[in-house]
Amino acid sequence: MHYVIADVHGCYDLFLKLLEKLGFSDSDTLYLLGDMIDRGPDGIKVLQDVMRRKNVVPFLGNHEHMFYEILRSIGKELTPEEQKEVGYKMVSWTLLNGGEVTWDAYCALSEAEKREIAAYLETLSVYEEVDVGEESFLLVHAGLGDYAPDKDPWDCSLKELIWDRVDYDRVYDPYRYLVTGHTPTALIDPDCRGRFFRKNNHIAIDCGAFFTGVLGCLCLETLEEICVSQQPGREE
Repeated sequence: MHYVIADVHGCYDLFLKLLEKLGFSDSDTLYLLGDMIDRGPDGIKVLQDVMRRKNVVPFLGNHEHMFYEILRSIGKELTPEEQKEVGYKMVSWTLLNGGEVTWDAYCALSEAEKREIAAYLETLSVYEEVDVGEESFLLVHAGLGDYAPDKDPWDCSLKELIWDRVDYDRVYDPYRYLVTGHTPTALIDPDCRGRFFRKNNHIAIDCGAFFTGVLGCLCLETLEEICVSQQPGREE
């Protein structure tokens, strides 16, 4: 089976609980749409787990990108202006975007583990086109800018792919589902708190795990929404 999960945000226990519910095995494929880290306590554990699974396709989210921007500056000789820019990025990531817990866990790693994490972040996908059965899917962390069916998705900027929000009132492609994370579904429609939002060939799957305690998965074969929750009785 082919599964898609987004925005685990350091909720490693929920992630493992969801994989157990799926009966996830080596014969399955998991697309993990970014934002594996930050906010929750165990983002580094999530990274270290998935980087050892051969059947997981990890995506770059804006949170991984902020982390990587800091890592790539370590050990470099920087001008005063560059130092100022790195300092701004560090404050923005750790204090404004929940990265402090990730940074603390990273600093506690061995040097070999740190190198593995940095190298892994360089391999993350930003966009995938997937066909399963008779259905086709566009998978991306955040959005597609001004994408249209006659436009190559790779023409989108990195900002559009990992930062910009989707216009859910617009049909980006009438022939394929656009599956995204990044925007918690409760911010799209308050009635969708803790569950998926579906409209105009969009399937938004960020259930806001850190805030709601609900982590969801989309099965591409069935389009089924499979959830686990920290709250007994909430799972579907």
